[in-house]
Amino acid sequence: MIKSCKRCVKRAYQIPEFTIEEKKLLTALKIDHKFLEAIDKIRTLYSVELIDAKFSVMHINTIYGKCNRCNADYLNGEYVECPKCKSLNFNWEIKNE
Repeated sequence: MIKSCKRCVKRAYQIPEFTIEEKKLLTALKIDHKFLEAIDKIRTLYSVELIDAKFSVMHINTIYGKCNRCNADYLNGEYVECPKCKSLNFNWEIKNE
């Protein structure tokens, strides 16, 4: 799927088809502030450019339903634009053990 974020990027970006295991891992890395590891993981798995891997990591929600930019807490859907701030959110509903 192709998406862009009105808040930070003017070009469209192809979002990889992440598996549930990859979503869990990437979310955990972001929660632990291991951004470089998450970026490297995406680049390794999908052979994407550095800018695209960064785009993915910066748009992952750490709390389901809450915007990663403005903390609005009413997001619905998996890849959704926040109605308040227009930021793209990878709003993955996953359970990390």
